[in-house]
Amino acid sequence: MLSKNTTVQSKVVITTLEALMPQEHFLRDLNNLVDFSFIYKKVAHLYSDVGRPSVDPVVLVKSLLLGFIYGIDSERKIEKEIQVNIAYRWFLGIDLDEHVPDHSTISQTRRRKFNNTNLFEDIFAEVVKKCMEIGLVEGSLILTDSTHVKANASSKRKEFVTIEIEPSEYVKKLDKLCDEEELKIRTDKIERGLKKRGFKADTKLKTKTIAKSTTDPDSGSLSRAGKPEGFHYLSHQSTCGKSGIITDVHVTPANVRDHTPYVERIKHQKEKLELDIKEVGIDKGYDCSEVHSEMLDMGIKTYTPLKDDENKKGRIVFPPSAFVYNPHNDTFTCPNGETLRFVSVDKRTHCKRYSLSRKLCVNCSLKTQCFSGNEHRRRLNIPLMQHKADIQRANYGTMRYYEVQRLRRIYAEGNFALQKDNHNLRKTRKRGIQNVTNHCILSALALNLKRLVKYIKNNPPLLTQIHKAFQKITTALKNRIRNSKLQILFSF
Repeated sequence: MLSKNTTVQSKVVITTLEALMPQEHFLRDLNNLVDFSFIYKKVAHLYSDVGRPSVDPVVLVKSLLLGFIYGIDSERKIEKEIQVNIAYRWFLGIDLDEHVPDHSTISQTRRRKFNNTNLFEDIFAEVVKKCMEIGLVEGSLILTDSTHVKANASSKRKEFVTIEIEPSEYVKKLDKLCDEEELKIRTDKIERGLKKRGFKADTKLKTKTIAKSTTDPDSGSLSRAGKPEGFHYLSHQSTCGKSGIITDVHVTPANVRDHTPYVERIKHQKEKLELDIKEVGIDKGYDCSEVHSEMLDMGIKTYTPLKDDENKKGRIVFPPSAFVYNPHNDTFTCPNGETLRFVSVDKRTHCKRYSLSRKLCVNCSLKTQCFSGNEHRRRLNIPLMQHKADIQRANYGTMRYYEVQRLRRIYAEGNFALQKDNHNLRKTRKRGIQNVTNHCILSALALNLKRLVKYIKNNPPLLTQIHKAFQKITTALKNRIRNSKLQILFSF
């Protein structure tokens, strides 16, 4: 029989949020297993002791976090969802008859009060430390990758500017080594009675011309094969190889190479989180002498695919690996048995140049396989830290290499896929490197919290310990309240 619902919603129902909140819900588990009260201590210095009461900062932070957990990419939408969603109200502690914080309150507090602070980084670090305490993060193997995040900037609103490239500490160290190697050449030539060649250090800063957005100047133009064009940011994430928990998030413009901030981020994790990193799994974009050298100095093994930089421009030539290095006299032996000697240093590329006599190369039977027709001799440009890079590159192709790379594809690349589909990492509405950094941190934090709750729920002994800890805290608070009431009664 066909029936129609003609009920008018005019009932008065007496109930509570606790009764309406489902017992099996992720937000209930999250609220019971993770205590967000540490946020009060983090933001206490941002608030005055006088004036009108503020909106609870924990409520504001948890409101933002709700948007990233459930893929709500607008603070206006967050406000509307909290108004009608009982689970969201329960999680925030906002009763049915209480007003929801206005979207402008959320955004203006984030932009003004929380701006230029490390609040979100500190919250992220607290959650990672929580994961370390329960054994979810080990830290001996770290997997790193980067992904592009579309900036809130038009690709048509741009200008071309020339900027100076400030050398990094590693580059400065290489410059010093270049000077030392050049001094060796000059000394050797003097001892052999040859003409002394003058050497002038290049002290000028290098420059380059880049496309700069006039809408969001902090973003960068992405120009990589297979990637979308336009202005983007890069989110560089490090992940624990044991569980997939994200241990570090760093944001740069899209025109920054992957390996540029890598060494500093590994040092940051070792210092701030005290991770005992033994191995790192990275992709081909990190295969450079700087990464290999710095990781070797820190006692860390690198597992990375090798760049196919030999045989460029379609030339069929002997790669540098076909030349045998002689460490005793710092020379190379070519496939025909001739010796290439150290002749100069290129400070632009930080390479040592090795060369053969022109007469030997012209009469060589292998010259067509060794260098192109417009050249007269074979030269080798060997990076200064090539010997350290070779030690690390020897890990390529081992059983451990394939195991680490498999984990990197599962966790590092898999995290990006999950975050882009479910946690607002595909694009950002915010502008400025600091705001976008907070955006990417909250996206990573949402994924970490989901994995943390799942891990604790699947480990009953750990769950029992946490419940006991909460019971102790609750009992202590009740006793404190009871004692304070007794003191008030006896005072009268």
